[in-house]
Amino acid sequence: MNSYIFPLITKEAGLPYYVNGVGGLKNQVPIDRPSGYPDYHWLQCRKGTGQLSIEGKEYLLTKNTGFLMYPGIPHTYAAVEEPWETRWVTFQGKGVPALTQALGFREFCFFTFHYGHILDSIIADIFALAQSRDGAKGYHCSAKLYALLLEIKSSQIDPAQHTSRHDRIADVTAYIEAHYAQHLSVEEMAAVIDASPQYLFRLFRSTLHMRPFHYLTLYRMQKAKELLLEEYALPVKDVAARTGYRDASYFCSLFKKHEGMTPMDFRKMHVPVR
Repeated sequence: MNSYIFPLITKEAGLPYYVNGVGGLKNQVPIDRPSGYPDYHWLQCRKGTGQLSIEGKEYLLTKNTGFLMYPGIPHTYAAVEEPWETRWVTFQGKGVPALTQALGFREFCFFTFHYGHILDSIIADIFALAQSRDGAKGYHCSAKLYALLLEIKSSQIDPAQHTSRHDRIADVTAYIEAHYAQHLSVEEMAAVIDASPQYLFRLFRSTLHMRPFHYLTLYRMQKAKELLLEEYALPVKDVAARTGYRDASYFCSLFKKHEGMTPMDFRKMHVPVR
């Protein structure tokens, strides 16, 4: 790729995320933007070395590195080892601030990532779509942009570390799912992987972004909903007992907090009156 495209934006402007520029250069030209760029901007390096200057700091951009920045941030970048090959996407949309916040991105982020070929492939797909005559290309580009941002987030994780954490937390969640109807303590859950409660909290926070007891509650609510529909004649107090709650009133209150309705209302909404 040694080109760029700026799609004509019409109905796409109403989408939560839309691409308004995509391209790449086999030897990136120097860029100086004292007022920043008007859109969100992702750029990654495929070959060579470049230097980015932003917010008084300098970053070397080598293979499998990239940056994401919000609109209006002054910056410059240029090659220090040629050819410096880059790929980039610029984008906008009313949903972008919420998405980037949910992914933990800041106004400027520098990434060293794994599986750079996956990101490169997504950008190539966006480029191909943007230059096509497909009447729905704006929607397809929007979907690819969403996938790109998720991949940027996930590709930061060390695969070995991710696998280890995933395996450990899978052991705990499997235990929870097998014993959810019983009283479970954090000490008991931590003992499954021979860890301390403090480590278990950190593991759940870093992997699932929630506390162990929150996961337990969500799983219990899932099983309660299944029971309410599968066993229509089962009293709510028995549904509560089967999902680990001795106090039916507390169960009903918790169910309404999570589902926005009482257990009986949930049952009536999904099952015809008998």
